Amino acid sequence: MAHVFSPIQNNIVSRLKNAKMLRYSELQQKGVPNDLFNYHLQFLVKKGYLNRTDDGYSLSELGVKHVADFNPATDDSGTANLFKVNVLTVVSRIHNKKIQILNQIRKSNPSYGKVGVMGGVVRKGESIEDAATRKLKIETGLEATFKLVGTQRRIMYVKGDLFSDVIFPIAYSDECFGNLLEDTEYGHNMWVDIDEAIKNESAEFDSIVSLRKVLKAVKDGSILKMPFFYDEDTQSGELM
Repeated sequence: MAHVFSPIQNNIVSRLKNAKMLRYSELQQKGVPNDLFNYHLQFLVKKGYLNRTDDGYSLSELGVKHVADFNPATDDSGTANLFKVNVLTVVSRIHNKKIQILNQIRKSNPSYGKVGVMGGVVRKGESIEDAATRKLKIETGLEATFKLVGTQRRIMYVKGDLFSDVIFPIAYSDECFGNLLEDTEYGHNMWVDIDEAIKNESAEFDSIVSLRKVLKAVKDGSILKMPFFYDEDTQSGELM
């Protein structure tokens, strides 16, 4: 069963979710006695949620798995149910007669440093299109109306253990409004040429295979005529 963290432990893990590594002094919480804070920090190291090196502290594979599904449901056996819905937003524009796609360098785990299209969790009772519009606005400052073009389910194993099972609806828009926020707490946002966007989604592990199909359809102009699809993909590997 998933471990229930204390408020101090939650704060530590949450801050490392948005950083590659932090030193003790950067993690230390104001108003928390040093010995109490150190107890909770070392508890997380001992339980395997954090890695400690001479350079500081970072999330371990177990820690990354925890933040990937922060409040997992459990079945009767006590096994974490890592199943959720994350919408992906594919936004295109024409710039200098070239097709460009909105990309993001992510600033949070479990995909820290990864480059690609952005997205996020669909809330209970929220439509896919509304979730895409909400996430785009929050993460980039832009507004757009989306069309759902397909769905991919990705089941991912890390070192033989189930890491996540996520359904990714893919939503598309070719028109957006507003001023792009280049840097937010979520990541660094930028427009990239279509070929670069396809390359960014071409990793063999920890990738959404159907995104390449969607981006290629954007490139050849067939995206709005593309039949709706549902794909399933199982991947095995190790986190970088």
